[in-house]
Amino acid sequence: MNETVNGFELNEEHFPWHLFPKDMPVVGDMSSNIATRTINWDRFSVVYAGAQKNMGPSGCAIIIVKKSLMGHMQKDTPIMCDWKAFEDAPGTYYNTPPCWAIYVTALNAKYMNEMGGLTLYENIANIKSKMLYDLIDNSGGYF
Repeated sequence: MNETVNGFELNEEHFPWHLFPKDMPVVGDMSSNIATRTINWDRFSVVYAGAQKNMGPSGCAIIIVKKSLMGHMQKDTPIMCDWKAFEDAPGTYYNTPPCWAIYVTALNAKYMNEMGGLTLYENIANIKSKMLYDLIDNSGGYF
């Protein structure tokens, strides 16, 4: 969905979804835009987002995986990347989770929902985007 280094975002509405085979898993990196736009979750098999941009502090990552992909990893997949292992054994960890980062991300998600949820944040993102593009378009030389 986004590429931070060069600063572009793929517009989900205008993306050529029809070019992908129906059974091809689609993975989206939404580190820069999760919690700013409505997402058609049916289009994605896996979504990854570093929480540090919109949801919480660094050290926390958000991974959303379709259940249909669970348990189909390659034989040489490291245990930390075996999503099924975490689903099958809740409360069992193969590492020490970043508890503070997870806690703060949860507090922020709660706050965002209390403030009006995704609708509010989508409106804020649209206002900021319009302000920036209006400035650029009317600058007489910046692009």
